[in-house]
Amino acid sequence: MVWQRTTVYGNQMTMWMRKFTSGLLLVVALCLVGQAGCAPRLAPATPEGVVLAPGRYLTAYYRAPDFTPARAVYVLTPFKVETAQGVAADTFQTLFMEELTQAYRANGLKISETGDTVVGGVVQWAAIRGTAFRFIRGRIDADLVVSGAISRGGDTLFACQDRITMSSPVNPGPPAPKEDELLLRQAARTFANPLLNEMLLYWPPAEGR
Repeated sequence: MVWQRTTVYGNQMTMWMRKFTSGLLLVVALCLVGQAGCAPRLAPATPEGVVLAPGRYLTAYYRAPDFTPARAVYVLTPFKVETAQGVAADTFQTLFMEELTQAYRANGLKISETGDTVVGGVVQWAAIRGTAFRFIRGRIDADLVVSGAISRGGDTLFACQDRITMSSPVNPGPPAPKEDELLLRQAARTFANPLLNEMLLYWPPAEGR
């Protein structure tokens, strides 16, 4: 009788452990699915009347026919961060502007506090994903959606939107120091450098085409 009770109890515990394990795996799977994703498809926050076209380096852009970026003196105004997840909005704004300023200077463009050409925009979405389950996936992800415009005297010279999704290198074990900041900087750089490419590496369309 004791043996039968022990066997029944053991079977019940086994069934309970199986259900618990299955439920735990389901919860983890659902959480991982929730962590997966990409930069959301938000409408471009560009000046009224500006129509963007697919870009070679950016998701979409507009360029005025008479825009000559190498001759301008730029005023870089802070990009407002509308939505931030996993990072403080002011923290990301600071590093984003650092990377944007560095990209302009690296390409030989003039920056001043009193220039005639204003660069502004909005970070529509900035997010770090996967930190809670990094110990399983071995990496974290970053999403970025940015809309920007360059104007002079009320005229829009250039406008764009870019959507970026990227992951840190797979590195099982404890996270690297400042892993999230490094990934966010890389995402900001991935916007800034293609922005300059789209501005500077431009060939007007051939006439008659």
